[in-house]
Amino acid sequence: MAGEKVKTLRVAAVQMESKNALVRANLEHAGPFVEEAAQRGAKLVVLPEFMPTGYLFTRAIWDAAETREGLTVQWLKETSRRFSIYLGTSFLEADGEEFFNSFVLANPDGTEAGRVRKQTPAAFEAYFTRGAPGSHVIDTDFGRVGVGICYENMLSYTPRLMSTHAVDIMLMPHSAPCPMKSILTPQSAVRSFLVNLEGLAVSYAQLLGIPAVMINKSGPWDTPLPGIPFLTQHSYFPGLSAVADSDGTLKAQLGGDEGLIVEDVVLDPSRKTHTVPAYTGRWVKEFHWAIRIWRLVEVLGSTWYSLSAERKRRAMEVSSGR
Repeated sequence: MAGEKVKTLRVAAVQMESKNALVRANLEHAGPFVEEAAQRGAKLVVLPEFMPTGYLFTRAIWDAAETREGLTVQWLKETSRRFSIYLGTSFLEADGEEFFNSFVLANPDGTEAGRVRKQTPAAFEAYFTRGAPGSHVIDTDFGRVGVGICYENMLSYTPRLMSTHAVDIMLMPHSAPCPMKSILTPQSAVRSFLVNLEGLAVSYAQLLGIPAVMINKSGPWDTPLPGIPFLTQHSYFPGLSAVADSDGTLKAQLGGDEGLIVEDVVLDPSRKTHTVPAYTGRWVKEFHWAIRIWRLVEVLGSTWYSLSAERKRRAMEVSSGR
């Protein structure tokens, strides 16, 4: 838990590409970024959502699933201990008959500091993962860490949780591709999405009075759509990873290429707003109507997921080590 003293923390946001279902290769690709961040003095290093998993909207994503203590968690623990840093990312976790999007933060001594499961799968994610409600909070030696996983940061319950639990810093790992322009997502919807993503870290920092670290992937993105194997979405991850300080200022932001932000942020209890955000609807901001259609996809996806015998079988195969 955070004390009353002002603290300075050097944080790093790693923006990188990851290949679909190539867990080991993605972890190896992340290694040099983490090493550079540690050499530059970062004590907290955060990688994108589903960094080792990739991002697929087909059953093939289950090929990248891991056990609770699988390859990614082992890598997090070994790497955090090697560089004496806090290190976090999310991966596809199989637990019993379920698949979860789980963010794990490792301590500098190589133990697990905490785990947060994504509560609200976004759009087609709902076909392949189950949401899991929770506090979204991890306690560390430097303070209380709040974790919002990608789409969750657009939803009104997330800032309310962060305020209620008095978090000291906000981590926002994303695997957010740019929406493909179509009849359902016109150019105005694409622009709205990019503007909101670009300003997300600053918005949370100003709203809560705490540092916010937004991390996204970069590079091309191609995935077949569920139930439409002949139709592939061709898009890209726009990056835009950013670090905002507790006074609401933008410390640094990346463009669309792979890269690394290393910045000092201030954890100052006196800057916290201590006001629970009052939202009357589902969303943090007003989004284009095309973005709101995701809600229908989520409902259809979660229904399909709940009825899928294949999902239960494959999750059990992974989680039981078969």
